[in-house]
Amino acid sequence: MKKLSALAGVPLALLAMALAPAHADNVTIYGILDTYMGYTNAGGPGPSTAMQSGGLYASRIGFRGNEDLGSGLHATFTLDAGIQTDTGASADATRLFGRQAWVGLASPYGEVRLGRQNSAQVLMLGNFDAFVGGTYASFLNNVSPYSFRYDNAITYLSPDLSGVKFSVSDSLGEQTTGVSALNAYVGSLEYRSGPLYLGINHAEQNGANGKNLTKTTFAGGNYKLGKWIGYLGYYRGNNLGAIAATNTSGQYHSAYSVSASYQLNAALSLAIGYGWLKDSSNASNDASQISLAGFYALSKRTQLYATIEHLNNRNHAAYAFQANGPIAANVPSPGGNVSGAQFGIVHFF
Repeated sequence: MKKLSALAGVPLALLAMALAPAHADNVTIYGILDTYMGYTNAGGPGPSTAMQSGGLYASRIGFRGNEDLGSGLHATFTLDAGIQTDTGASADATRLFGRQAWVGLASPYGEVRLGRQNSAQVLMLGNFDAFVGGTYASFLNNVSPYSFRYDNAITYLSPDLSGVKFSVSDSLGEQTTGVSALNAYVGSLEYRSGPLYLGINHAEQNGANGKNLTKTTFAGGNYKLGKWIGYLGYYRGNNLGAIAATNTSGQYHSAYSVSASYQLNAALSLAIGYGWLKDSSNASNDASQISLAGFYALSKRTQLYATIEHLNNRNHAAYAFQANGPIAANVPSPGGNVSGAQFGIVHFF
């Protein structure tokens, strides 16, 4: 990550105005550039090959700040814009900072943030499988619909309490009718001690009528033993087939994931995983997936990755490989299976 050495170098006048009062040593430019070639063959539509952005991590560029106010108090902010590295387009044409735009205050007692923020669910997902919650290989990511981030959010993040951390967030729907219409509530709890990590989170969002609720829960963890790391992941949600505009809930379904990674040498790690989904309705629209992946570090900031996977849909299920970027998935016909492979490069700065 590179420090912002001259505010005049920021090409956007809006950013220059916003960052002008800051000192050069407390504002950081950061980013991730992730591009891959992906191949999928879905039952019904057939094969598809394309270059896409955001296979392992969603590509982005952002600004992060931290000002020491004295007595342990810090002013903090993040502005985070998603980009598509295959075309150079914005990941969200309707927003300048579509990923994050928040300001907060931090102290030894925790941090409060106000604005558009990442959900605890997306932040914790990478701890629940060997594929960092991304790429075609992540079954949890492929079959678990949830909200990545929320507008108008008020979030409290606790300090580290002997390995325990928690967070609570309230996203205001700001609708003209119904005081709680489209409000969202997210909570998380995690524990880390030596080789062990455990985490759980839960989110609920009101419908447009202020009553219908969609609910999503993730839980799991990982354990490191020598060169091995084992992962367990679980998802339960009732937003299967949810309608985004009104957030109407659907049937509950549950997903399970078991995976592991092995550090072959300093640069190369391999991963394997299996996941299955159980539909709670009488339709039995179940699914399962087996995945393999390899990750090779060219340096501390540049990494190659490759995956191969097969997803089996049953009855009328039509799950597909989602990756991490704003891509159009190759969705199979109901009950159709999907096979895929990826090869990509990601650079952090």
